[in-house]
Amino acid sequence: MSNKYLSNMLIITLFFCSVLDAQCRRGETLRISNGIEIKEVECREATRLIYNEDYWPYSIEDEREDRCPQLASSAQQYYSTSSWELSANAYSELINLRCDEWNSDWVNPNDVYLYWAVALEYLGQYDKAEAALVQGLEELPENIDLIKRLAYAYKKQDKIDEMIIEYERLMDMGIEDTTSLRDLASAYGQQGRTDEQVSVLKKILVFDPNNSAIQSELARAYEESGEDPLEIFKDRYENNTDNVSYATEYAEKLIDNGELDEAIDVLENTLDYNRNNNMVYMMLGKAYSENSDFEDAVDIFEELFKLDRNNYRIAILISENNIQMEEFDAAHNWANEALKISKNNAETLSHMGNLYYKAMQFCRTDNFSRSDKIIASLAYNYFLKAEKKGNSKYFKQKNWLEDNDVLFGYSDWFMTGPEVQATGKVKAAGRCYDWAKESLPKQSDW
Repeated sequence: MSNKYLSNMLIITLFFCSVLDAQCRRGETLRISNGIEIKEVECREATRLIYNEDYWPYSIEDEREDRCPQLASSAQQYYSTSSWELSANAYSELINLRCDEWNSDWVNPNDVYLYWAVALEYLGQYDKAEAALVQGLEELPENIDLIKRLAYAYKKQDKIDEMIIEYERLMDMGIEDTTSLRDLASAYGQQGRTDEQVSVLKKILVFDPNNSAIQSELARAYEESGEDPLEIFKDRYENNTDNVSYATEYAEKLIDNGELDEAIDVLENTLDYNRNNNMVYMMLGKAYSENSDFEDAVDIFEELFKLDRNNYRIAILISENNIQMEEFDAAHNWANEALKISKNNAETLSHMGNLYYKAMQFCRTDNFSRSDKIIASLAYNYFLKAEKKGNSKYFKQKNWLEDNDVLFGYSDWFMTGPEVQATGKVKAAGRCYDWAKESLPKQSDW
């Protein structure tokens, strides 16, 4: 019996020594545990502790069993509380221990690589995030979330070519992700690859047809390529006829193309839905004016003035369109309204000068009557006042008045009667100027 026991112990000892010898050789270290602590010691010391103090070689399986549950719990907690550095370290350890091989229900490799990379991104360590994601994609090459994050990491490092490759991979996989494909289109645009940019933007609109931002980018891409983007704006408007932004953008493109009647139709239709939208009134009024529909322009601008009575520029626009119709009485009334609102600023002074100039050119006789000269001088005086305030918009008209001897002067004053001279001012007369109530005061050199 005793011999048999000794024989069995010898067999066990020889087996254990062979296992230990396979794990640890002289000069190397070995990790060992006694169930309470884990230590890494030189092989001779490890052998001694194993034989004499109930230690045993500590395997990777043992370490996973001990540490993976705790690491998984800690990593999740750190991530949820935005403790990014602790979170990144915990996920790094989970990967190093390959805790997913221990129990994939506890540690999902898809999540570990993704959350690890996100934590690194929050730390601004995009190069490390890149490395983590590359490592993850070696194991999970079809993981869409990891590909997106890797493209983002490249983007943050200005690695545009690498970013494009990842986004192209997503596109080849048939992924319908607006953000990713939009980034790809933008990168193509930066590299001047307009055809590819247009192609990607069109792909997005297949599954996201009402995305106005993508439609605008596609229109700009067309413009940069020299193609007409009008159809894009038209489609967007026709699918959303009550949308002010789409309507005004489409109308603006029509106006740029000289298609004023079509632009007016769009704006009139839009006005039916947006009776209090100043921008629509303004665009429609200007479209009427540019199309020489001055009466319609006046009607629209007067409606707009009711919405914004303190806007002197609207009063000027009404006045200008009345000038175009040679309705100088109405034009003068609105010019005075603009002066009153603006407190005689340079722009309104300049406009009043032009009104008098236009009226004089319309009414004048071949020999320039006294009234023609009075109106010409009123125009000139307003031009001078505007010029002193920094507005020389009508300098050509001012120069014409100076060069053509049409200003009311000493000889004209001398020819007036005593009753006029007694008032110290002179006023235009005649049917063409019956709206002009303003007098020209006597100058010091008359």
